[in-house]
Amino acid sequence: MLNFNVPSHIQRERLNTCKKCKFYNGTFGTCGTPIVGNNVNAEENDVTYYKEKIKLCGCFMDVKTKFRFASCPARKWFAQDMKDEEISALDTFIGKISKANKIQSEDLQMLYYWYSKITKKHERPSGCASCIRDLITEFRRQLGKIESK
Repeated sequence: MLNFNVPSHIQRERLNTCKKCKFYNGTFGTCGTPIVGNNVNAEENDVTYYKEKIKLCGCFMDVKTKFRFASCPARKWFAQDMKDEEISALDTFIGKISKANKIQSEDLQMLYYWYSKITKKHERPSGCASCIRDLITEFRRQLGKIESK
């Protein structure tokens, strides 16, 4: 099974940073009020941090801190080895191919590019359909598009 999670020591560092934050909700283990952070109409997670308005995510931090592409809304920790623009490009790409009935050869090349970038391995992952599906699923999980296992 593919797993692009950060190493456990980074996950622990991130979680410890969260637990020290004044916005951490210790009752639920979340960044602000649970789950409403993604709700556009929920203003209870809109806060001011160093004179800047931020929206707390409402995520369960023991899960979010594992994800390589995740970052803190207050910028106390960042995605590992990826810039925001790259994550956005990956998100757009994965969204596109997730909806496709068939993956085109140029999309498969792009999938291999992202795999190499993240794993730092310059090898092609298996080309079998189920392996490609697993790779897309792991990208979606890391991007927060599906529940963590």
